[in-house]
Amino acid sequence: LTHEDNPLTARVAVNRLWQNFFGTGLVKTTEDFGNQGELPSHLGLLDWLAVTFRESGWDVKQLNKLIVMSATYRQTSQTTKEAREKDPENRWLSHGPSYRLTAEMVRDNALIASGLLNKKIGGVSVKPYQPEGLWQINSANYVRDSGDAVYRRSLYILAKRAVPNPTLSTFDATSRSFCVVRRQKTNTPLQALVTLNDPTFVEAAKVMGEQMTKISDLKQAITITYRKLTGRRPSEKELALLANLQQIQYKKFKDNPPKTKGWLNAGQYIADATLDGPLIAANAVVASTILNSDASLTKR
Repeated sequence: LTHEDNPLTARVAVNRLWQNFFGTGLVKTTEDFGNQGELPSHLGLLDWLAVTFRESGWDVKQLNKLIVMSATYRQTSQTTKEAREKDPENRWLSHGPSYRLTAEMVRDNALIASGLLNKKIGGVSVKPYQPEGLWQINSANYVRDSGDAVYRRSLYILAKRAVPNPTLSTFDATSRSFCVVRRQKTNTPLQALVTLNDPTFVEAAKVMGEQMTKISDLKQAITITYRKLTGRRPSEKELALLANLQQIQYKKFKDNPPKTKGWLNAGQYIADATLDGPLIAANAVVASTILNSDASLTKR
């Protein structure tokens, strides 16, 4: 498999790593390098990366660093209408990659931005939040975990092939019934319903709302939360829109305190009772808005 006379292993490996960063491999059919697969868009680059990878001692970290520090990867994802018409899939790499985060990344991004993520490595599978009675279709009983196990990385979520985790499967995670190298990519209203209503995301928004409440400067609080979720600073227009949203929501919650219950009671995290509840809820709405925006869900 790893003999220098056999280039296939190195080519397949670097192509999958390339796909991780660009959304599409140099060979688009990542799962098929045979006669039925597609020819490489950049054969010379594929060969060079494969040789470099092999000669480095199969150093995955070094190859990842090489790709992300390349001028090709660091291009802006913004492009012209002419370029999109000539190369709609960006196979010629005229601009940077742009695609939705994977199912696991969407969930983990919300958890780490809020500070809830449990970074433990290894161990048993976990059972996070899930709709009641879902496993009963298989005459099974789902007992949700408690404590920090709920916040472990999505990699550790229990995989039941007959009843996949609904949060991950909605974002095109596979059932693991068979090997899938290249996932399908969809954009459906159901995905928005998940990020708006799933306890994991609502709870993460609540925690970030509490953190924002502890910062006296509203614009600074919004900027910090925005950077945590998107990796960039908000524009002045975005900042003004979010600040206005916070003021509107705060007035609504202050006039009708029972409306805060949906935000303050989500998940197992208990908000600081000494803080202003309506303000936490208003800030949570802002955090949820950022979390549900294209800037958070799409890698650009």
